[in-house]
Amino acid sequence: MKLRVAGVPEPYNLPWHLAMEKRLFAAAGIELDWHVVHEGTGRMCQMLHDGELDMAVLVTEGAQRDVLVGGPHRIVSTFVESALPWGVHVPASSGLLAADLKGVPYAISRPGSGSHIMAMLHAEKLGWRPLDEDLEVVHNMAGAAKRLQQDPPAIFLWERYVTHQYVDAGIMRCVDVIRAPWPGFVITARKDFFEQHAEVIEQSLAILRSEAEALKDGPHTAELVMQNAGFSEELAHEWLQHARWKVAPPEAGAFDNLTATLRQLGLV
Repeated sequence: MKLRVAGVPEPYNLPWHLAMEKRLFAAAGIELDWHVVHEGTGRMCQMLHDGELDMAVLVTEGAQRDVLVGGPHRIVSTFVESALPWGVHVPASSGLLAADLKGVPYAISRPGSGSHIMAMLHAEKLGWRPLDEDLEVVHNMAGAAKRLQQDPPAIFLWERYVTHQYVDAGIMRCVDVIRAPWPGFVITARKDFFEQHAEVIEQSLAILRSEAEALKDGPHTAELVMQNAGFSEELAHEWLQHARWKVAPPEAGAFDNLTATLRQLGLV
């Protein structure tokens, strides 16, 4: 059975990659076709809409928003239980500080993405509501890095550890970190695929759960993160202090706070 799954190129997806390397999916009769999507959740939602994927690993706010506006997929499991540390990045060459950002435009990967939704949440905390002209689509981190080297200054929200290469290169500067009170990542499945192949999804999640559990206290986990993400040993250990995997069905009401926030921001 072929299973088309997508995720971003970040160490959070390490359990998937380890299971593929060990051929655990193949042993269960599942031909896993993994897609790396640099553009993030907004792009993967579109791929689910277009029938290009069966499942996807999405940031929770983007997944829930797309479901609420009629997306053809459903959240079948949590994946990363810990809240993502969204770094608030500005051009390294600018003198902007966290207190100076009200009214500054945002670079986002695409509408409906985590970088879009968290930008709206960040602006709300600053006391303003960005309009469409305040949101510039840059597609991915490389696009954001290019935009932040141009004028006028813009803000870019992305997982703070994953952007380390651009911070170290003197392109971006992280001036703040915000964490939303909900799980970082969830796994969604296209509704029609779930209805027809629920057993395959359950098998896949069971394999993933086993790999995630093994990573929690594994003696080589930091080394695996370093290899997967290009992190230094220090950065890998720091990242692991906050990253917690949990592959399990969402609890009832788990996303009520998120839904209320999306409504408050005018995103659903």
